[in-house]
Amino acid sequence: MFRLKIPVLLFCLIGIIGLSLGGRNVHAMPQASSDKYMWVYFDLGNTVISTKDAKHLHYFFGAREYMHLLHRAGFKIGAIVNIPEGWGTNYPQKLQALKNVLAQDWAEQKPFEWEAFDQVILPMKDTERKPAPTLYLKAIENANGCPSAFIGEDPAETNAALNLGMAAKLFVENDPELYIHPLRLRDFLLRNYKRPYDPRCLIQRSSR
Repeated sequence: MFRLKIPVLLFCLIGIIGLSLGGRNVHAMPQASSDKYMWVYFDLGNTVISTKDAKHLHYFFGAREYMHLLHRAGFKIGAIVNIPEGWGTNYPQKLQALKNVLAQDWAEQKPFEWEAFDQVILPMKDTERKPAPTLYLKAIENANGCPSAFIGEDPAETNAALNLGMAAKLFVENDPELYIHPLRLRDFLLRNYKRPYDPRCLIQRSSR
């Protein structure tokens, strides 16, 4: 989908932070590194995955490769996904239920690449489902003081992200360019993210 090779400057930041989860429920997989990265969060259904045929799920054209390009360009990637409250009583159960549902009707020969996502944020209760603010605020918190964007196909959900100060883009399937080109994504975040951020986030480095 994109043919440009993206030069990435490599930097190192010193410091590792520990996260203790104890026995409490969490909305997302924790991040252990104190390095600063800009974040791009996606909805899954009808943004990364085509769900037109619910029994033959597949990536939108170029989506799999786009995730790899974002990592090489120095972005972290997350997913913010609405699932029913009844899919589990804690985060690991809910995430596994989501993976099972997707795998059951996955139509591509290669499996869905969950490992492409640095975070998957899920609602613990139905009242936390998008466009409620809970999941967006969790994404902002997990971005560790760096700009973040949400990309999704539902205007109510992208508007909710905008109202909380995130950058946001509405995914439109018939758009000639489905996703923001990695070479323009950094400027898009800096123009549209409306919350304070740490200047160390501007240092470019590969996120993988």
